[in-house]
Amino acid sequence: MPLKLILIAIFASVNFIQAQTKADIVLHNGPVYTVEDDQLWARGIAIWGNQIRAVFSDDSEAADYIGPDTKVIDLAGRLALPGFIDAHTHFAGFAEQQQDIMLMRVDSDEGLIAELERVVPLVGEGQWITGGQWSGAIQWDAGLGEIDEGKRVRWRPNRRTIDSITEKNPCFLSSYDRDLHLANTAALRAAGLEAAKLEGMELEDGVPTGLIHRGSPALARLRAVVKPKSQERILNEYRTGLRLLAEMGIVEFHDMFRGFDHIERLLILQEAGELTARIWERPWLDLSEQMYERGLKMGMHPATKERDFFFRYGGFKSANDGMLGSRGAMLFQVYADRPDYKGHYQEYNSDAPRPGSLIGNPQVFYEYCKAAVEHGFSVDSHAIGDRGISEVIDVLERIHEDLDADMSMFRIIHAEIVQPREFDRMKALNLIAETNPSQLPDDMRWLRARLGSERVKLAFPFRSFIDKGIVMSFGSDVPGNAGAIFFNHPKYVLNAAVNRTNEKGEPAGGWQPQHKISMAEAIKAFTLNAAYACLREDRVRGSIKVGKLADIAVIDRNILAEPEMVLEMNVDLTIVDGRIVFER
Repeated sequence: MPLKLILIAIFASVNFIQAQTKADIVLHNGPVYTVEDDQLWARGIAIWGNQIRAVFSDDSEAADYIGPDTKVIDLAGRLALPGFIDAHTHFAGFAEQQQDIMLMRVDSDEGLIAELERVVPLVGEGQWITGGQWSGAIQWDAGLGEIDEGKRVRWRPNRRTIDSITEKNPCFLSSYDRDLHLANTAALRAAGLEAAKLEGMELEDGVPTGLIHRGSPALARLRAVVKPKSQERILNEYRTGLRLLAEMGIVEFHDMFRGFDHIERLLILQEAGELTARIWERPWLDLSEQMYERGLKMGMHPATKERDFFFRYGGFKSANDGMLGSRGAMLFQVYADRPDYKGHYQEYNSDAPRPGSLIGNPQVFYEYCKAAVEHGFSVDSHAIGDRGISEVIDVLERIHEDLDADMSMFRIIHAEIVQPREFDRMKALNLIAETNPSQLPDDMRWLRARLGSERVKLAFPFRSFIDKGIVMSFGSDVPGNAGAIFFNHPKYVLNAAVNRTNEKGEPAGGWQPQHKISMAEAIKAFTLNAAYACLREDRVRGSIKVGKLADIAVIDRNILAEPEMVLEMNVDLTIVDGRIVFER
């Protein structure tokens, strides 16, 4: 071969090798918190494809990875850390709140008009606007969790207030307790009720105002004509939800679903390249037979049925007791403010005909869990009260003994009021505590009334979980409910765990400061531990380490150095699977 050709070949090879050593993305010139004990801090990251290929400790090393096609991100002193993993969401509800009617903080004509003016352009002509739960959060705030007849101030909206705004959108709205409903003229006309005078329909000069009381036969007629949302409308809700998660630095969410149509919509978005967060999708336990029949497994992609680290099925979700606010959480001793009541069982540990029963049968939950283990699934159990938590652990101990089962992927969700003896039992089974710090700011206002001065000290025991060596993950439980709106921005979750205050920084010094944890511990619960909770995926993601998947958030301040300033943080950049999904 002529020398010229040999030299050309050599130069081409060198250029190819150099190109392979240049990164797709380089972040440099700022602190990098890795959540890896052997190298907690670095100064830069190099990403090829969807993997972290270099983590360097000196700013001068960045040049080694920068080529002509490299996206260079100058941190300029900002903090890079693993992207946040929200381990407890109801994504469809969260997404719906952004694009659909949201009336939980509305109790006036002016507020209703403003919200409808926001929503009508979003939903499209002809689409029904339903629900809303008006006044829910207002009543909850006013009553400190004590929503009862004595604290209700009923606002009475009229269809004339909204008809001009909603002429092309039938509206069928409800109060938070569904005692009252409001139908606009378009909705009444669709149901043949525009001039009706049925029982429970309020009238003005003999004409329906649109306000309808619970129990009215008019409600059934309205429900019969409500048209479901269009597929595109729901997809737009999901798109908005995904965009907001990216803006928050959330790279993955652990979701709950009750219908496979939800999965199909997410698959549509993934196929279009619009899925900008990893998803661990948990079916409710009553879908277990369908999951088995379809041959579906934990960790499996819904379409390919292959092991996947981006979109996959998780464990089953069960509900074992209720909530403390409504006194549904199961307690060993009576509620301090209701001395005749200890809470109630939910559908998965009772054979009563309806949820919320005082009659329990742990064998029901045992059989569910046994079948799940035999089919390769774990079960994540909603348990809030000390008795609810204890009875769940009782069943899981039986499962472990009877089946010689590995329980390390089973989660206790919320785990809010925990008796000291339960920590050792949880650790012995290697159970995961899936906690929700974002609920603390609301609950702390009224928990003493529910539990008394001694039992309240058991609430949100983040410090004890860590000290006992229990893996703890963080989730937000968005979107909340008619009583409380939960915040899923990481700054609220981290603040509640570390500073134990509300979004105003109250109370000074934190609520029950003996349960505070460090910012480093909180970040680990919100990243690496949440990855571990997904079939030990901490081996491939959840921290910043060479070889791991590139999920990174950049925030505008060092919250580890100044944890008291976490509520001031802003997310400037989010990278998911090596792809920039948000840049401020």
